[in-house]
Amino acid sequence: MFRNRKYFCQSITFYQQEQLLNKVLKDCEDCFKQLDQHGKSIKRETKDMFIKFTQAKLQDQKKLLETDSVGVFQMLLDIIENVAHDKPLMTYILTTIDAIISENQRLFKQFIRALTPQVVPKLKQFLFLEGYDKVVYEAAAKIVTMIIAEEGGNDAKEWVILFIGGIGNKLKISDQMIMPICVHFLKHDSLAVQFIKSGGVKIISNLLMKYPTDLHIAYYTILALWLLSFTNESIPLFNDPQIGLIRMIIESVQKISREKILRVSFACFKNLVDVSAQCIELMVDNGLIKVVDLLLKGNLKDQDLIDDIKYVGEILEKNMKILTSFEKYVKELNAQNLNWSPVHTEKFWKENVKKFEENDFLLIRKLAEILKSNNNQNIAVACYDLGEFCRFHPFGKVVLEQLNAKQEIMKQARSDDQMIRENALLSLQKIMLHNWQV
Repeated sequence: MFRNRKYFCQSITFYQQEQLLNKVLKDCEDCFKQLDQHGKSIKRETKDMFIKFTQAKLQDQKKLLETDSVGVFQMLLDIIENVAHDKPLMTYILTTIDAIISENQRLFKQFIRALTPQVVPKLKQFLFLEGYDKVVYEAAAKIVTMIIAEEGGNDAKEWVILFIGGIGNKLKISDQMIMPICVHFLKHDSLAVQFIKSGGVKIISNLLMKYPTDLHIAYYTILALWLLSFTNESIPLFNDPQIGLIRMIIESVQKISREKILRVSFACFKNLVDVSAQCIELMVDNGLIKVVDLLLKGNLKDQDLIDDIKYVGEILEKNMKILTSFEKYVKELNAQNLNWSPVHTEKFWKENVKKFEENDFLLIRKLAEILKSNNNQNIAVACYDLGEFCRFHPFGKVVLEQLNAKQEIMKQARSDDQMIRENALLSLQKIMLHNWQV
């Protein structure tokens, strides 16, 4: 009952934190009763507003913000400035502020106007103190990010660098809260660019790989990618199949069939198909056309979403280059960007092996050279392909021995990288099988 009528319970920091929320509810009830222990640390008008606000039901709290937002914000900020040592009280105050300014843009603007110079430095300090509830660190980080991103300038860029650099190190931010905080950077072009420069995209890809079926993380992570897709600097990252952003978004759509995921995913795709032919090709290669067909046959209700899906599907069909599988293979090989796509399969090699005789086995020579490169995925795929070449070409073993490729594959079979090692050993088995068959 109490939970449903108080602002602070709506803070995103309590997402899937039922046990912590129950603890905070109990602690906060105790701190309300002991408010007077702070004596002269808090002004009388602050105490009066605190009691009035905290004892009000949620709807009455909202009415109070409509009629006296200045008084409410002054109360909240006065407590932050003067009794930050009261840990249960800080849990209540910071999660309350987070809930208020996240719900209403007008109130956020009023909160910005109510700030004093001491507040942001004080909020930053929380991130490096010990002993507070985890939601204090996360709410403080989110509030600081919203304030600094709104104000912009060099301070904002420095905060992006500090925040991204501190994830997993100094900052006490859970994986579930990283992107709900970062999206506030990404609403501003200059900060989105700084986010990219600071390695933020790596954090995004790590989250999608680590939590492939988590609705909350997937939503905010893809929302972040949609915001990034408005910046020119992000396009090379979406274009890069090794980073695999497009592939991971498509996988999220397939694994988490929820409309909120579909909305942000296809909003992102819609931006990308308008600016990048390479993105279109990656969408096609990763099976997005089939996903579009299935979705349009489904029972979607949101007409805007349906329109976005249709738009992306039409662009893919209209602009897709009808390349043969062999032409796609040559393109990958010449770019030295080998991926586990359909051109690296038994079916492909069965149908195309004779084409590799052209120009004195030039493409096989290029594959053999890749074995000496530093790119682990390229090496692993090259090992696999050379094994398939040997398996299906009548003189495959002879060609590989002439190019010294067999010896290079044997070296890779001792690689520290598991993917390389497994594909090199598989390739050697095929070479031996070829020898036995001959």
